[in-house]
Amino acid sequence: MKRNRIAMTGVAVLGAGALALTGCGSSDTGDETTEEPTSGSTLEFGLAYNADGGHQAWVDAVANSISGTLGIDAVGVPYPDFAGLREEVTNRTIESAFRTGWQADYPGLYNFLGPIYATGAGSNDGDYSSEEFDSLLAEGISTEDPDAANALFQQAQEVLLQDLPAIPLWYSNVVGGWSENVENVQFDWHSVPIFNEITKDDGVITANGSEPQNPLIPTNTNEVGGGKILDATFAGLISYQADGSVENDVAEEITVDSPTQLTVKIREGLTFTNGEEVTADNFINAWNYGAALDNAQLSSYFFEDIEGFSWDENHDELSGLEQVDDYTFTITLNKPAADFAQRLGYSAYYPLPDVAFEDMEAFGNAPIGNGPYMLDGENAWEHDVRIDLAVNPDYDGPRTAENDGLRITFYATQDTAYADLLAGELDVLDAVPDSAFETYQDELGDRWVNDPAAIFQSFTIHQEQEHFAGEEGQLRRQAISMSIDREAITDVIFQGTRTPASDFTSPVIDGWSDALAGAEVLEYNPEKAMELWEQANEISPWE
Repeated sequence: MKRNRIAMTGVAVLGAGALALTGCGSSDTGDETTEEPTSGSTLEFGLAYNADGGHQAWVDAVANSISGTLGIDAVGVPYPDFAGLREEVTNRTIESAFRTGWQADYPGLYNFLGPIYATGAGSNDGDYSSEEFDSLLAEGISTEDPDAANALFQQAQEVLLQDLPAIPLWYSNVVGGWSENVENVQFDWHSVPIFNEITKDDGVITANGSEPQNPLIPTNTNEVGGGKILDATFAGLISYQADGSVENDVAEEITVDSPTQLTVKIREGLTFTNGEEVTADNFINAWNYGAALDNAQLSSYFFEDIEGFSWDENHDELSGLEQVDDYTFTITLNKPAADFAQRLGYSAYYPLPDVAFEDMEAFGNAPIGNGPYMLDGENAWEHDVRIDLAVNPDYDGPRTAENDGLRITFYATQDTAYADLLAGELDVLDAVPDSAFETYQDELGDRWVNDPAAIFQSFTIHQEQEHFAGEEGQLRRQAISMSIDREAITDVIFQGTRTPASDFTSPVIDGWSDALAGAEVLEYNPEKAMELWEQANEISPWE
């Protein structure tokens, strides 16, 4: 998952972004109950999901929409937890469709396409393979003109719309709020509050979060709880502005010499919070550590495009990283990646001070960064309770803190966090709970946001699942897609906090289009769905 930083209700963070779906037979979607189909067939279409993620209502609604349209038994297949679901997806032992989702790591179309649908990609959980798609994708990522590249990525999506390796459902919005105690609250392109810009008359900013799953090592953190803290305490070569555009942070200049060669010059005089100067070696050493097979870092795949990377044998150093001087290094890629410079704001590319390599686990429990905030003393992190961050007075970059610090409280439920927000005991909440969807706007007045974010929801049907291979499978996936009333589900279940998908990416990403050829397959069309389903039955009856 790369860090699919999906921290919203029901969305977990995956390296590849895949999530499972499941429900349990018929249920009330909120407006009417769909009767169980009476097709005479005992064959079920299952949608797997993790029962600990809050997905049952929408999975049931999707299943009922499919059942009601196609006259088949569509049911949710609940797994007790996310880990159990992922194990079967990863091992290819799952026998049903499964929910998949993606939260972007950097604001580019390729990030939604290459890692998930390219042949052999790490997050390609459905084992989709298309020479036409791969060719368009490779041409796009090799193209230096962003507009030309985006046009190729749109063409690649038109192939996906024909094949439907995953069935797009909706884009998730960032639905958050803030108290009367703070001002200048803004959420960025991937739904995280821009903490450094928030102002408060007295005291530190309080925000919600979750206990990090691992020690805070940039290359081994791929979930939102840890990622939120890392992004506040570290600075990378670049940072992302609210709209996803990039600006230099530690970097003075990044020169893209070719689609496979970059030269990075960093600013002199920058330091970590222990006083150590930030140099080219701090990036090179951190990336080598993250890429090394023996270190088994969750985000190691972020380095797979750099020359010398291997999934088969350990390497202490990447041959594609070379120091020129204390403040300059070059990056040589093993294949064209025209958007590589844009990726460098992601946390996997953060630098590490020399002390980190003395005891990496100990460092992860008391990280020393170079960002706008730093841990506030030895007892700053009370596990499973909160973490306190003070302003780093030596940070010299575009994200200078406009407040007195940040306390992130680890809440077990969003309902509890929302109650604290209403009581004025929490300043900023980045995910209003489902239970408040009908009331939060009235309760918060003008202190809320409901905007699209770089989060995409779908479900995947493995290419070799019975009845879903070849031409029959393509017809059935198209029929299932057109049998889902996305508009009704997003209105009734999500109260307008989701937007029906018209592609495989996100409206907040540059190059997004809602006018792709073939996108009508994502529209609710019961008559066409039945026609396609019957065409598939002529190839092989659904039984």
